[in-house]
Amino acid sequence: MKKYLLPQNGNFYKANLHCHTDISDGKLSPAEVKEKYKALGYSAVCYTDHEVLIGHKDLCDEDFIALHGYEVAIKKSLDGHTGLFMPVYHFNFIAEDQDNLCMPRYFADNPSMPGNAKEWLDKYGVYDKNDTIDTTVYSIDWLNTYLPAVRDAGFLITYNHPQWSLQSSIDYLGLDGLHAIETMNTGCFGQGDCSTIHFREMLRYGMKVVPVGGDDNHSGNQIGYAWTMIKAPELTYDALIKAYKNGDSYASTGPEINELYFEDGKLFISTSPASSITLRGEGRYVTKARDCSSAQIAITPECVGKYFHVEVTGIDGTVAYTRAYSLDELK
Repeated sequence: MKKYLLPQNGNFYKANLHCHTDISDGKLSPAEVKEKYKALGYSAVCYTDHEVLIGHKDLCDEDFIALHGYEVAIKKSLDGHTGLFMPVYHFNFIAEDQDNLCMPRYFADNPSMPGNAKEWLDKYGVYDKNDTIDTTVYSIDWLNTYLPAVRDAGFLITYNHPQWSLQSSIDYLGLDGLHAIETMNTGCFGQGDCSTIHFREMLRYGMKVVPVGGDDNHSGNQIGYAWTMIKAPELTYDALIKAYKNGDSYASTGPEINELYFEDGKLFISTSPASSITLRGEGRYVTKARDCSSAQIAITPECVGKYFHVEVTGIDGTVAYTRAYSLDELK
């Protein structure tokens, strides 16, 4: 009996889950961003401007869904500019409900409001004055009270670009409330943010996170290089969010994963033409199929451990990453 790890039914929708516009420090308007992504075959963009949540329901149509969220920065020092050397947490908060436009645990006196964010906040920002915070603290202990509260208010939380953020395992192992980690970020490729290293560390620590890709675009030159493919039954806000929350997705800079299922002790995967399809287990176990567009890989618990995930490398060197699948899911 086949156990589908990516749903058998539905359609794959190409989405950029990290985006900035002229609402904060981007150069393009939300409508201009939509048109550029639609021209590249995208079905969805999540607008995540800095420090202010603005809905974009007006941009939705039968071929395009505007998801909405916002990006927050938790800085090592509130007194200085992030600049070249300051460590900083960046998180994207993505609203699960299309009608949710209220920012939880809002830092109303935040001194760091990039671009036009403060102006938009004053005119259109929505937050509960009884649910604000006096400051932020660069600390896992503090974040482990802050992030779960944001999650419980109806947001899916992504931990962004750890390399650009100058962070290591001491900064992120044990963070509570995360849904995803950026394994690829177009704007931060130069800092090394196209890697599964941090993702794999989180998995070994017991953190259940989904790998995602996004452009983090601030201009028209940063569009279309990293994305998240979401398999959902239909192109609606709710369907995309539910599928993404369930982990029915993968991150990519190029390769397509068409089918992924388990049957009779083997993992079956079909992809676009690939130079390699790699299965990684919990520990050191790695196995590869080379120069192919499909593979059958035996799943042996004594080798794999508690979970595995798949990496696909395209013939042009681009990559795609699945989430981790536990062996319990195969039962």
